[in-house]
Amino acid sequence: MQKISPNIWALGWVSFFTDLATAMIKPLIPIYVVLVLNQGMDKLGYVLAITAFVSYVFRWGSGYLSDKYQVTKPLLLVGYGLSAIMKPMFAYTASWGGVAVISATERLGKAIRSAPKDVLISASAQSNNQGKAFGIHKTLDIAGETLGGIIAFLLLSWLGQSPEFIRTIFELTIIPGVIGVLILWFFVTDVVKKQNSAAMNQNKTSQNNRLFSFEPSLWPWFIVYFVAVFFMMSDAFMVVRGSEIGIETHWLPLLMVTSALTQTLISYQVGQRLDAQGAQFLLKVGLWAGVFSILLLLFQNTMAIILAFVLQGVFVVSTLNAMRARIGQSSQGKGNAYGVFYFGVALASALGSLVVGHLWEYMSAYGALVFSGVGLTLLLFTVSLLKRGLPSPQN
Repeated sequence: MQKISPNIWALGWVSFFTDLATAMIKPLIPIYVVLVLNQGMDKLGYVLAITAFVSYVFRWGSGYLSDKYQVTKPLLLVGYGLSAIMKPMFAYTASWGGVAVISATERLGKAIRSAPKDVLISASAQSNNQGKAFGIHKTLDIAGETLGGIIAFLLLSWLGQSPEFIRTIFELTIIPGVIGVLILWFFVTDVVKKQNSAAMNQNKTSQNNRLFSFEPSLWPWFIVYFVAVFFMMSDAFMVVRGSEIGIETHWLPLLMVTSALTQTLISYQVGQRLDAQGAQFLLKVGLWAGVFSILLLLFQNTMAIILAFVLQGVFVVSTLNAMRARIGQSSQGKGNAYGVFYFGVALASALGSLVVGHLWEYMSAYGALVFSGVGLTLLLFTVSLLKRGLPSPQN
């Protein structure tokens, strides 16, 4: 872990506390919508789709603004601050529509901060340590998610599973959310403008002021990842699947903990693999994990569901870190690239949630799972058959 900037560690701790708060509510949203409010899986699909879709413009726009004005910290403060404020608001909703509105608004915070955060991590790391930098950040990110899921499980076990106690858990998220914002305010330095001021002066009338001014070789990578996100089953649907096979409600948050803990344990090693073997290798590993995760969900067995969440964690950390590091290796317009990347992820995940939710509600869980599994399998074989593989970074 040599030569890792304090900025990266500070950003990691910001994400730790923010994701701790997120994980306290994340498993409760499908529980609340489907099991407490007695809404259908199509309504959960609407919640997930609206949440992703509302945020997509800002994912793109924040990356563009980061490149154009060479600043990141102000965008991060707005993004993390909005998320911290909105999470407790779930306590005051009583319908799936209210959940959708609050969830979408809270996710705007993530949308605003996502691209600038990755730009700042990349700018704070040396060029040959991109994988390690993102790996360390992801480790702290997912460690917070793991602890948050455990806290949700303990609170559900101790307080009970009534709507009133679930709302209390929503309100408690204000504590870690505020801690994350304070760390960002006092300990994170905006280094992007300092590093790139010369380059901005040379290019201020060209690349950095155009929305698509990033390395063209990234487009095939984007397409592959967007298709993967479209077909990969959301963890919210996976939690409901666990409930369907008989897992008790208070145990459901631990399913997400299983995924988060997997990501925590392997994230740094994934970063090292990225630096040693390249992003394309890790992308394929992640796709294989996604295929087997969906396959295991077809079984009505608790251990199969747990293993499905383990492999879902492998999918997330491998594919996302591969993409983030690959963009970090590009020679121009990183903020724009991260923005377009998150734009596509939001759109693909929204469409995927709508399709899966409707298939699940109006066909069956098996129909939705087969759809996801076949799609991911075809994508994996398509990528594997490419003779030259996905394009390498341009010098």
